[in-house]
Amino acid sequence: MNSFNFFMPSQIRFGAGRINELAAISSGLGSKCLMVSRPINGSQKETYKRINTILAEAGVTVFHFDEIVPNPTTEGVENGIKKAVEHQVDFVLGVGGGSVMDSAKLIAFFYNKDAKLNWDEAIERYSNPFAVGKSPGEALPFVAVSTTSGTGSQSTQAAVVTDTANKNKVTIFHSGLFPSVSIIDPELMLSVPAHVTAATGFDAFTHAFESYLGNMTSPLTETMSLQAIKIVFDYLPKAIENPADIEARTQLAWADTLAGMCLANGGAQLPHPLGEIIGGICPRVPHGETLAIVYPEFLKYKEPLAQEKFDRVARYINSENDNRSLPERIIDLLETVKLSEALQRTKLTKEEYEEITNHPLLNLLQPDNADQIKNMMANSLA
Repeated sequence: MNSFNFFMPSQIRFGAGRINELAAISSGLGSKCLMVSRPINGSQKETYKRINTILAEAGVTVFHFDEIVPNPTTEGVENGIKKAVEHQVDFVLGVGGGSVMDSAKLIAFFYNKDAKLNWDEAIERYSNPFAVGKSPGEALPFVAVSTTSGTGSQSTQAAVVTDTANKNKVTIFHSGLFPSVSIIDPELMLSVPAHVTAATGFDAFTHAFESYLGNMTSPLTETMSLQAIKIVFDYLPKAIENPADIEARTQLAWADTLAGMCLANGGAQLPHPLGEIIGGICPRVPHGETLAIVYPEFLKYKEPLAQEKFDRVARYINSENDNRSLPERIIDLLETVKLSEALQRTKLTKEEYEEITNHPLLNLLQPDNADQIKNMMANSLA
């Protein structure tokens, strides 16, 4: 057995109804909270009201920052820090999916009384996914409440935002970005629409699968990855067919959490930076859909290089009467949940296509293999 690391400092509170424990959690963090979310009167407004009531009963004053957009931006993080400073909050609460959680993480992590943030310095300094160190001196505690199942942000040390000026995705890594506490309550996910369930559910699959393919696995993460992969195959179509299926929602929430921990300790593969190129140039496209766009070509590229692992995953998820290859099963899943239509929905312009296929990062991901990677991207968009 090879040596390995595993680090997961967040307290996970998983299960239906666990949101009610937020009062006890918050009481130990302070009396003023910045709640980061999507628009307060949007689809999750009843969840926000419920959380506000829980916090009010605990004596916590809530200041709401609801300017987070899909594929969140550096400007959104900066505005959130300013609001946190304005109200001198004691902790940050993120309520939502990956966009909200990543933004809330960074607001808490980079909080400083001057409300200043140098992104170039931050990117350079916080670039190692597996380093463990102290957070900045003024960083605030962060509590995550997930309302979707896919991004894994409630159990990772990463946060991704869009630099709109440069049309790039920016990823910050630090052990201090793990939430202090993560509440994963499947009851909060019952109203998630089918297209969001599909995109986030496939994102969870990719986290488990790509970390499994890497060279930083351990007996623990390999077991977790396989379980998460099988859960997504078994339950994602069920959650889309019946959004109120609490068992399917619970299983997907668990897969998401497992896959996030695998990602945090094993890292991702090529589809993630390729997807982030698309998302940086086309922020209208959800992250899970960008992954769906590049995955068929990635599978063609990767299967010959990792045949043993592909076969192992296929054996784990296949039923007695289904002996298709793993790429066939994955592509069938994409078709079942309508993510095979992601490229068509994206409606790329000619200018966007040229910008994506000529992105400088394509030459840097694997410099010795740049032509094949550029072809992978071009074929994905064909």
